[in-house]
Amino acid sequence: MDTELLRTFMAIVDTGSFTRAAKQIFRTQAAVSQQMKRLEQVLGKALFERDGRALTLTPDGKALVSYARRILNLHDEALQKLQQEPERCPLRIGCPDDYLVTVMPALIQRIHDYLPDIEIQVFGGSSSRLRPQLDAGELNLSVMTRRADSDEGYLLYQDRGVWVLPPAMTPDDFDVLPLALAEPDCKFHSTALDGLDKIGKPYKVLTVANSTLLLSEMVRRNGMVSAMIRSSAPDDLTLIEAGTLLPELTSVSVVLVMSASHHPKMPAALVQQISQGFAAE
Repeated sequence: MDTELLRTFMAIVDTGSFTRAAKQIFRTQAAVSQQMKRLEQVLGKALFERDGRALTLTPDGKALVSYARRILNLHDEALQKLQQEPERCPLRIGCPDDYLVTVMPALIQRIHDYLPDIEIQVFGGSSSRLRPQLDAGELNLSVMTRRADSDEGYLLYQDRGVWVLPPAMTPDDFDVLPLALAEPDCKFHSTALDGLDKIGKPYKVLTVANSTLLLSEMVRRNGMVSAMIRSSAPDDLTLIEAGTLLPELTSVSVVLVMSASHHPKMPAALVQQISQGFAAE
């Protein structure tokens, strides 16, 4: 099997769409579709099923995923070993604000365990803003919240949402909840509002920001209420488990995603090894 076809196949699997895969590998969507037709012809198997806009793998497609990953990992490892030392260049990693403090220090340490001299540059932003940068090759890696019903990236850990209130306060202390929430593309924004609507709890959205630190300060200093990932919620505030006094919030999978134009010292096999080590901690 042509490794180029397998790399395109894995780009589709990891991004969940032909369109984003095309951006990552710098090809047109038509070229990506043609490559997948060639791969299906070589294998004599259908790899994808379409239901409207939804794209899913067939049983044969799912079976190919693990083989393709191992083949590409070995291919990249061989090139890394046999090629001369690449020109020194920084490793560029994206990370949403939610995970900057909780994830990045440990992730950087783990990377330096394998590559002690590499310079790491970290760029913040929401997952929806980092994905285009990853597709364009402006980032080598990015920490992200995995999209629902996708196998995007390598799992770092799983977490859940909690409601965050000022110290010693409960939801009953508010006639109308004064909300400070992440931007609308964050899962906690939509699930918080939807849940409050369903139980008929009055609220007003007073602050929207792409900064967990700012949202925490709005709760602490301004007496607002927020919803965020448990690992990012400050312990000095009142944390209410979702589904108890306030509605359920979504659970999330935090993953490490590679760009198709990955760093020469960070092949897929090493990214997988680092992610597995992080998840085991």
